[in-house]
Amino acid sequence: MGQEKELQNLVQFFHTAGKLKQEKRRGWVDRGVKDAESVADHCFRLALMAMVFAERQGLDVCKAVKMALLHDLPEAICGDVATRIKEELQQIPNREKHEMEKKALQEEMQLLPGEIAREIEQLWEEFEKRETKEARLVFELDRLEAIFQAAEYEKAGNFKVSLQEFFDYANGRLGNKELKKVFALLMREREKK
Repeated sequence: MGQEKELQNLVQFFHTAGKLKQEKRRGWVDRGVKDAESVADHCFRLALMAMVFAERQGLDVCKAVKMALLHDLPEAICGDVATRIKEELQQIPNREKHEMEKKALQEEMQLLPGEIAREIEQLWEEFEKRETKEARLVFELDRLEAIFQAAEYEKAGNFKVSLQEFFDYANGRLGNKELKKVFALLMREREKK
């Protein structure tokens, strides 16, 4: 592939990734949150959290941050599909969601040079399967970041339907001791409101 074509593909890739700035997080939209955050908004704070907690826990910071940045990349094509505390309440079952996102990611990777595309696909699969300490950390941080956002929405009164499900969902999926402590701090803050 010539350099000109490669650069054109990169331009298209970044246009596609930029769609995450407009893609609203479905869980918030479904609960009537006004001006719901975008997927890109979510990924930004998640990447910061991954950087800090991976460092604190002696993990590969670069790998954790990369996973946080790209874990929702397929949603630029297939959109955000909300995960629910009970899978039967979801519009799309987890297995179907995974396949849909995998296909979208593969489409996006056609625009990137082979080595970069392979790394992104590998990191995305690693995150999805939670095969490593970094993947498990970022998976749990993904839940915890939503708790920060839910607490902020509650504090602002920016919702129509209860956000309790977010707290319940995260609480049942946090195994990391340090993240459980952060969750407890957020719950104490919530009780003070």
